Amino acid sequence: MSQARQARALCSALLVVFVVGLSLATLVVHGQAVHKEALVKINLVWLKVSVVVPQELVATKEYSIPVTVRIIEVDGELKVFYLKGIRILLDNSLLEYVPDTPVLLRLGEVQTLEVKITPRFFAQQMAPGDVKDSSMRIDISYYSEVVSMDGRLAVDSGYYSVFASIPVRVVAPRTYVYVQPSLTEVYEPYLVIFDVKLWVEGEGFIENARVEVSGIPVQCYLLTTGRVNAGETKIVSTLANITQLGPFAKTRYSAEVKVTAVTPWGYVYTYNYPVTIEVRPLRKAQVSAPALAVADALTPVTITLTPPQESGESLTVTAYWNRQLVYSGGFSPTIYVALPEGEGELTVRVESTKYTPATASAKVKAISVKPRVSAWLTGSALQFQAAPFYPGSMIEVRVLDSSGSVVASSMYPADTLPRRTVELEGATTVGVSGSYSLDLKPGTYTITVTYNSKAGSATAPPVSYQVAPAGPAVLGPLGMLLTQPILLAVVIAIPAAAAVILLLRRRRT
Repeated sequence: MSQARQARALCSALLVVFVVGLSLATLVVHGQAVHKEALVKINLVWLKVSVVVPQELVATKEYSIPVTVRIIEVDGELKVFYLKGIRILLDNSLLEYVPDTPVLLRLGEVQTLEVKITPRFFAQQMAPGDVKDSSMRIDISYYSEVVSMDGRLAVDSGYYSVFASIPVRVVAPRTYVYVQPSLTEVYEPYLVIFDVKLWVEGEGFIENARVEVSGIPVQCYLLTTGRVNAGETKIVSTLANITQLGPFAKTRYSAEVKVTAVTPWGYVYTYNYPVTIEVRPLRKAQVSAPALAVADALTPVTITLTPPQESGESLTVTAYWNRQLVYSGGFSPTIYVALPEGEGELTVRVESTKYTPATASAKVKAISVKPRVSAWLTGSALQFQAAPFYPGSMIEVRVLDSSGSVVASSMYPADTLPRRTVELEGATTVGVSGSYSLDLKPGTYTITVTYNSKAGSATAPPVSYQVAPAGPAVLGPLGMLLTQPILLAVVIAIPAAAAVILLLRRRRT
């Protein structure tokens, strides 16, 4: 009996030495992780607990910490022992893991609980690029019933701190978020478009970015990017359709674009961009153009605006033929456009600093027509007409005498001559007209008029013109007398002589 007691005392002494050694915990480093073990006694139950903890926790990763528990001895009879959960403390962060059902432990069996820790747990309140050294504490939650050696039932539950301080380093990567918003206004329909460009530089990634547009009725006020890695760029867009808003549209909006980007550990980048948007009044345009026109010649196009042009309002007009620019200049109710040969769509756009741009279109077919010119006389002036009017064309008038020599000539740039609308071969186009004053010496002349254009030359039928020589003057009787002094004297003398003779006869009687 005494030998048995001595043997038990010896075993107890060896066990105490073993416990004291393990209570300091065995530290084994495996690469980037720390493997720790501890022997603890909870309510007469001896447990061996081991854990593997990374030495460095990077805030873009999630880690799994395995906690392994095994009952190696019981000072009495084990009724039940449940492992209810794991609690991990890191600085001010607390994480509790509770399995779906308590884990039943039996003598000699091994049970492992995997606890996942995320950056939001171990790196909260850290800014990008921060590094901190900390310590981790691991507790186990349990429930046990044990019958002691003296037959008493001991029931116990609660938390037991197995590892009080495990050193770890927490690193927040250099994750930098850049944002560039832009606003674009387009018309017909009238749209206000918000584009937000977001990109990440440095290292790591962001979990998500939110773009919120407020203060203006956009079609979608909340947009998200999802995950964006370092070196990646994403663009999100939304718009307000002012045209479709109709009576709901205002003339001014105080809008704001708010961008928030969240890192894996919960750090939030926040950007706010307020903007004032002035909405222009809507304007409509109508275009009237001939269905058939002359290619490369000027074609009259009539523009009607609603509301009309206001006093002092500056307007510019551009015209496109099948998306090719054919006209650009100031506004006029009628503009003249040269169209290439073929069939297509003429689009006219009127822009103003006060109203929205207005666009209207018309289908036009342009055909080739030969140039023509005519000339005729009205008194001492030559009248001429030419059509179609091609920009840059010239009209030449030449006067030849009876020997064929040019005695007078004149060149008329067609751009400087009066214009009028004419019909040629069923096509509506523009013609020009002018006059040439004939100040010539007596003689017979031939006048030619030639129209030189990019489409070729045309000459009008020659016009004959004659200037008569100056003849002798025709005088009346009184005029002849005044021009002949002798005859005048005779005429005066005869009545005077008759009067003298008559006077002498009266004296005699």
